[in-house]
This record gives sequence, structure tokens and C-alpha cells, in this order.
Amino acid sequence: MRAMILAAGLGTRLRPLTNRLPKALVPVAGVPMLEILLQRMELAGFTQVAVNAHHVASQVKDFLVQFRQRTTLQLYYSYEPIILNTGGGIKKMLDFFADETPILVHNVDILTALDYGELVRHHIATGAQATLVIHRHATDRPLTFDSNNQFLGRAHRPMKSQGSDFSFCGIQVIQPSLFRTVKENIFYSIDLYVKAAASGEIIKGYDISGQYWRDIGTLDDLEMAARDIKQDFFQLP
Repeated sequence: MRAMILAAGLGTRLRPLTNRLPKALVPVAGVPMLEILLQRMELAGFTQVAVNAHHVASQVKDFLVQFRQRTTLQLYYSYEPIILNTGGGIKKMLDFFADETPILVHNVDILTALDYGELVRHHIATGAQATLVIHRHATDRPLTFDSNNQFLGRAHRPMKSQGSDFSFCGIQVIQPSLFRTVKENIFYSIDLYVKAAASGEIIKGYDISGQYWRDIGTLDDLEMAARDIKQDFFQLP
């Protein structure tokens, strides 16, 4: 199995920690976010992982060089002089993967106990061009799905507690062919999914409501994640 880790963000909400440190290397309970993800992916049976970087990118590159010495993963590094946004970052990293095997794409600042192998198997079984991991969580940017978990588009309203609206969890499985057809180099993956769904492509949701998930986007989130680990809500690899 193959994966991409999106780690090119500036980490502005984690300042001052990210003034001189890339978000990917901010420690959670003493372990860098990127290391937690790589270890979980290796345990789940992944063999190849690409990681993009922008802010203080040399530190991410140095980390990957050192991590290669203690892993069986084949690691690839994708430097972005200009941030390409989620879709552009994914498209650029496709250069490392020649065929059309599904790829797990994971934001670096997401902590979850999700079974990655089961997610990929579910994606393959549905025949989807992309599978978005979703849950019911308050957000100003909700996405709408039908009763069969087919993606319908953006909700354009604050998310309600009931109904067909969900929050995107920052994890997805993609078919490379969907991204290879895009001419632009800077774009968001959700924008691509909106267009693809409107044209009849199968874009699915994978609901993990009730499972452990945390976005480590702020200093408060970082503190809560460390507390979750201490209380065994999430176990480090």
C-alpha cells in the first residue's frame, strides 16, 4: 500500500512553536507528528510514503533521511517552493508513483485510531475515484452526502447536528488518474471532488463518527492530544 502525507502547511495556529519548526515536527507527547504517522502507516502494512514540505522544509528532509535508517518504508520527499494547496501537492507527489493503485492521503496534523487498511479496502470495494473520511463535527465548511455516502458538494451553511452534512477529517483515498487529468498545478482537492461528483464520478464518504480523531491545529489541540495519549484514548505506535 502507498500513502502521501500533506505536511506543507505553515502551521500559523501553532506559533510560536512553528516559528522555526515545521508543523510536521511539532511533538505530540514527545513524538513528532510526522513520526507518529509514519510509524502507524508502517504497522498498517504500507510500503511507500511520500511527504511534501514548504515551511522550514530542510528540517523535514533531514528528518526523513534519519528516519530511513530505522524503517522498512520507502520514503519520498516533495519540496514545494510555493504552496500548491492540497490538490496541487497530491498531483506533484504522483511523480513518485507510476501506476493507478489507490493512495492514502493524510494531513500531517491529524491524530486518529482509524484502521487504514480497512479504509483502503472499502475504497476499492466501492469503485470510487476518491473516498473522503468524514464525521459529524461542528464546522463552517460542511460537506453534503446522500444516504449512500455519495458526495454531493459543499453545504454552504454551518453544519447542523443532524442531516446529511459532515466535516472532512483530513484523510482520503484517491485514484491517481483523477488528479492526473487536472491541468492546474495549484488547487484544492475538495474543489476537484465537487466537479467530479457533478460530472457523475463516484466520490464517497467514509463515516468515522464516534471513533477517535483529533485535529492538532492549535496549541490547545496539542495540549488535549497529549492528554488523550496520557489517558489512553490514543496509543502511540
